Amino acid sequence: MGEEKKKIILVSDSFPPVPSGVSKHSFFLTKKLLQRNFEVIVITGGTKDKPSEEIEIEKLGGKVMRFGKLTYVYANGTRCYITLLSPSDIVRMKKFFSSYECDAVILQGPLGLTLPYPATVFAKTKKLIGIFHSVTEKPNLGYILFKHFMKPFLKKLDVKIAVSKTAQNEIEKYFGKQDMKIVPPGIDTEIYSPHRAEKEKDSVNMLFVGRLDERKGIDILLSAFRKVKKFGIKKGKKLPLKLKIAGDGPMRKIVEKEKVREKNIEFMGFVPEKKLPEIYASSDFCVFPSKGGESFGIVLIESMACASPPIASNIKGYKDVIEDGKTGMLFSNQEELIKKIEMMSFEENIREEISKNALENSKRYDWNKIVQEIIQEII
Repeated sequence: MGEEKKKIILVSDSFPPVPSGVSKHSFFLTKKLLQRNFEVIVITGGTKDKPSEEIEIEKLGGKVMRFGKLTYVYANGTRCYITLLSPSDIVRMKKFFSSYECDAVILQGPLGLTLPYPATVFAKTKKLIGIFHSVTEKPNLGYILFKHFMKPFLKKLDVKIAVSKTAQNEIEKYFGKQDMKIVPPGIDTEIYSPHRAEKEKDSVNMLFVGRLDERKGIDILLSAFRKVKKFGIKKGKKLPLKLKIAGDGPMRKIVEKEKVREKNIEFMGFVPEKKLPEIYASSDFCVFPSKGGESFGIVLIESMACASPPIASNIKGYKDVIEDGKTGMLFSNQEELIKKIEMMSFEENIREEISKNALENSKRYDWNKIVQEIIQEII
């Protein structure tokens, strides 16, 4: 007889089809655990349609259970997804947890005021593991208002994981020093790879991937692009510089208006996860001008893994990932952004050197390595 599978429940408000870094983290963590012979059930918010990622999880032998209604609120400069639970949903959750004993419950954002709380109360588990992602630029009103309510739930956690030093600092700012391990998000380097597509031969392409909202800074990038010289160097040839934008959100109309004004902009709208590696790999470099509230930045390591090095805001979270001038470039104001876009466009040798360094650096975030660190906390 084979060894009995260890049973894991992963609880997350953010899971596909939610377009967020936590959603990606939840999906790939579930997938990698299933591939290592764990039994995994995902508890997440209800949606109308079943996304392709959920079907993939089911094919691997996993299960996704949806409760309540998934919705969003605007906070921290962007959409934050939460699950609205009815009394019958809570009863259903209690019934499930009371009948299912497991080896570990993994809570994504364990202090969230929706799914994590009933899971913490009802779960029958050997280990309760919390993974902390959140960072806010302004004071965190949730932590301030509900601090005394949250403290007992924080103490119940057997293992605390932060995705970065920035995420750890955020928790300790409100709840004091914590025994916490830092395990960054991972990336599937078989999927995110420079081999997914060839670089375009007739232009130098820079890429933005992200939500079109205030926090992600698309307005900063559009303003800078108006002022940069619209050419770059590739294979020693002077070629047009193009800006490709992949994403959707409340600032979509601003992008569409700018596209009419500026012929060198290509707007792709929302791009499914499976198409992203090809778009990254065909680009020469990326720009991520977020205004803050980032605990890590999965887009940074996605671009690195596709040899499309990032130019990114010099902010907390992003600074945990990029070594300025080596694995990418950081900027602090529009003047610096314009200068670094032009440097990445004109200086082919610098672009190629940073691409090579970024690709090598991305290997440290391979999900096959990252999942082992999390498994060590489970077993």
